[in-house]
Amino acid sequence: MLSSPQQTWWVIYREPNPAQVEVMAVEPPPGGDAAHDRRCAELQEAEQHAYVVTAPDADTAGDIALLAWAEELVASPTRLAAANAYLAVNARTE
Repeated sequence: MLSSPQQTWWVIYREPNPAQVEVMAVEPPPGGDAAHDRRCAELQEAEQHAYVVTAPDADTAGDIALLAWAEELVASPTRLAAANAYLAVNARTE
């Protein structure tokens, strides 16, 4: 069986609130140290983050990043409590 070639992707995301994640882009990593540092500064300024994922394509990389985010949310009592509190407050205001 042949497997698809794996590529490294940056899955750029933001968290508009403690219970939500939005994938903004999936892109190849920047080439070279200067480009890497520049892109990291851009993400920080935009209050965005990146998962570095190895996957055969951009769609799969995005799916893997969403799964990783969800797993991190439920594995962290602090993050889960913040998400639950956010949802409880917003459920009352809707």
